[in-house]
Amino acid sequence: MMRSRFFFNSSVIRQNLRQHGWIGIIYSLVLLFALPLQLFLNDDPNPERRSLDNLFFIGGEIQMLFSVTVPVAAALFLFRYLQAKASSDLWHSLPLRREHLLVSHTVSGLILVLTPVWLTAAVTGIVRTLDGNMYIYSWADVGKWCLTLTVLTLFLFIFSVFVGICTGQSVLQGVVIYVLLALPAVLLMLVNEHFSMYLYGYPAWYGLGGRNDVWSPLLHMIYVKTNPFTAGYLWLYSALSVLLFALSFLLYRKRHGEKAGQAIAFTYFNPLFKAGVMLCAMLLSGTYFAHLRYQQLGWIIAGHLIGALVGYIAAEMLIRKTWLILTRKASLEFAAYAALLGLVLYVPVSGLTGYEKRVPAADKVEGVFASDNYSTYDAYWNNAHPFTDKVNPFIKDKDYVEAVRMLHQAMTSARPRPQGGEYREFYLTYKLDNGRTLNRSYQVPVAGFEPELRTVMESQGYKSTLYRLFQLDKEIEGIRFSHYNKALIISNPQEVNELKEILKREIMNMSYEDQMGGQRSYSSIQIIGKPDPDYPYFSDYEWKHSFSELTEWLEQRGYADKIRITPADVKSAEIIPNEYAGRFSGNDRYDPERHLELARTENRLAAVQDAAAIKDILDRGRYYTNSEGGYLVKLEFKEGRRDYITLREEDLTPAIQAFLP
Repeated sequence: MMRSRFFFNSSVIRQNLRQHGWIGIIYSLVLLFALPLQLFLNDDPNPERRSLDNLFFIGGEIQMLFSVTVPVAAALFLFRYLQAKASSDLWHSLPLRREHLLVSHTVSGLILVLTPVWLTAAVTGIVRTLDGNMYIYSWADVGKWCLTLTVLTLFLFIFSVFVGICTGQSVLQGVVIYVLLALPAVLLMLVNEHFSMYLYGYPAWYGLGGRNDVWSPLLHMIYVKTNPFTAGYLWLYSALSVLLFALSFLLYRKRHGEKAGQAIAFTYFNPLFKAGVMLCAMLLSGTYFAHLRYQQLGWIIAGHLIGALVGYIAAEMLIRKTWLILTRKASLEFAAYAALLGLVLYVPVSGLTGYEKRVPAADKVEGVFASDNYSTYDAYWNNAHPFTDKVNPFIKDKDYVEAVRMLHQAMTSARPRPQGGEYREFYLTYKLDNGRTLNRSYQVPVAGFEPELRTVMESQGYKSTLYRLFQLDKEIEGIRFSHYNKALIISNPQEVNELKEILKREIMNMSYEDQMGGQRSYSSIQIIGKPDPDYPYFSDYEWKHSFSELTEWLEQRGYADKIRITPADVKSAEIIPNEYAGRFSGNDRYDPERHLELARTENRLAAVQDAAAIKDILDRGRYYTNSEGGYLVKLEFKEGRRDYITLREEDLTPAIQAFLP
């Protein structure tokens, strides 16, 4: 009586365990092999015990491979009777209500897929202190592993049961399960690509593109080692499991037995199925043709139409189980779906939303972030990444906020698109007074936007953000200068502290030209920080030619010539006018050696041996670019390497001019 009241039928459960018990046995053996056994296997002849961040690092790939397949397989086998008419009629002719069948089969499945998880956790905990165990972990780590896999297994099994009740074919059920598990991440990726192509200023790096894997249970499980499930996700999947089982309970009572063998068991799901397939096909096809034909409008429209047609035909053939789908009604239905989905894709990227012109008012902005390097501050929005700067990147200075707003306003008004020439990438993020953020991304051409760029780039807030000067306030063990085969580490605490302060002043004093001129640095500067497991990386800086105070400090202590290249290191220097790129095609256009060869045949190449001229070249040289103008210099060093730099007219000293061709 009690069992009947609670929808259990022990006979059904015993029958399921006898018939499908092999699933639980195989799953147990696999998990025992993937976790407890691996703790004792090591090919290192002199092994040392190691600590673990989580137990998914042990045989994680094998664990996840079977964890994402066994619960689904269990649901397919246990509810196989729903997808075949003979077995469906047999089971539904038994003196059992459908609620009893659903609960009994579900309980059977959970016994098969959860018992191996709990057994493996118990064994893993028991062998924790045994000799030969190569890893250090606690019972709490075992508990986290067990809880995570229990919740995920429960969710996958219940989700598979829900899909099985909504479909009428086992093969389709399996395909739909994995498609739906991966669909959130794939759909977000396609939508992100759609927005980034048609919304000016849309930040593809942040919008819908960041951390896509967490939106898909399937992808999240694959990357569980480096991106573990937090308590929030476990609560979410637990709640979804309860919700899906409740829906399964309701839908199973209404499912008709004759739907066995049909693609979709409930006709009111057909429009949603067709629209979903068409939307994905339209996004995929439209994006493909837009990239293939450089966003030409005709190809974009054709791409979306082709995708819509392919998606509609595929969905119709699956639903009707025939390829003979061409009817007048189908044509009208396709036109209606295509028009509706076209609007769904067009409206968000049209001017109707005002997205592209939206610049927040100054009095609504609490702080602003502007930089060409967003990823280092990613932790502010996503704490899942362990090695990012955990600092508030927003600058509250009103003048800086206004400077960024002016640059943003200029971009929304002019809407320039990079078409050659020099440009700079900017990520803009506003922290608004309502707690929300507004994000934009632009490629700002230098030509025509110098006033706005100069105001932003010479601001203290911009430099402190871009160069992450807060790192220079941390404890530092040493500072390493290096340039090719020259290197020097300064570790004297007093000198390190002096260098930190000088470097901060030099960076804060950099002009717009210092940042945009492309001047080569004397050397790179690496910060050697104290060992920190939470943040093992530090930024690199440059010893720029404009850093006069730093140069003087290094020269006074005799360090400078141990780091930077001097004329004594140079074997020869050759100068030609930098105007040959346009006379070549293909890869030769980007080959400075070919330019030098042509200049030599025209007697426009000058060889420089004078030490003073070479020193001026080393002090004023800029990074080589393919842009014409100025002079191209080839440097050959005594160590055997060669380098190419450029000089502008303003870089020419009398010593250099004396050798110009």
